[in-house]
Amino acid sequence: MRIRTIAGLAILALTFPQAARAQSSGNFSATGTGASCRIGAGGVLSGGTVLSSFTANISTGSGNGTTLDIRPALVTGLFTQTKIDTTVSSASADVGVRVCVSVDGSSAGVYPTNCAVYDQRFQQISSQLFSQLAECALVTSATTCTTTADCSALGSTYICNNPTGGTGTGVCVVPNPLCNLNLILSTLSAHSFDFVVAVDNKKPHVVVASWDVVVLPANNTGGGNSSVASCVGPGILTVTQTKVFNNSGSLTFGSN
Repeated sequence: MRIRTIAGLAILALTFPQAARAQSSGNFSATGTGASCRIGAGGVLSGGTVLSSFTANISTGSGNGTTLDIRPALVTGLFTQTKIDTTVSSASADVGVRVCVSVDGSSAGVYPTNCAVYDQRFQQISSQLFSQLAECALVTSATTCTTTADCSALGSTYICNNPTGGTGTGVCVVPNPLCNLNLILSTLSAHSFDFVVAVDNKKPHVVVASWDVVVLPANNTGGGNSSVASCVGPGILTVTQTKVFNNSGSLTFGSN
């Protein structure tokens, strides 16, 4: 055994007999997919994996201080669309991808956290412009109204063009479908994050990295005028077994 110090970094060199060296191949494990996300025409996402998790098995050796360095790396795609017109003055969309790690079915002891948001986007568009443009009303009637229900006798295409939001009086109109403003955003990002967890010795462990879509329903407004989508891939989960020696110190994580 040799210990060298370079620029304050202690490097521990170990030599093993041939039989022990063969066992070291179990110190690394990986699993992944080559399925790739793509941004196509109109910003629409396609491709990606249908999987929602990666699983890697790794066996640990004897001795104290066995720690796993878990690194899920993913390409993530986000799609958001918001549209406003004469009937919808504001629309917003929210979508993201979150990655979580567990070992042997538990997230306990995973540092600095067992879940990390790899990508998230909030998008909003709003305008009162259309309510000020007479050209946005394709057909204007003489029927006064307070709400759209007052226009039902004229047909289902009529709405109440009430600029005061239902507290005053407006007229029944048929909105011009060409009066609208549409905003689309698509993003592809590549991410990786290191999760660290201390584990028991002399047993195999099952490491799972899973991901889900993060959506805040309160941020997705505008009815059919808002839409979101996401995709994942390619991606890989790597797990490396390490040893924490006394001269390395203990695992510490601060919080703010």
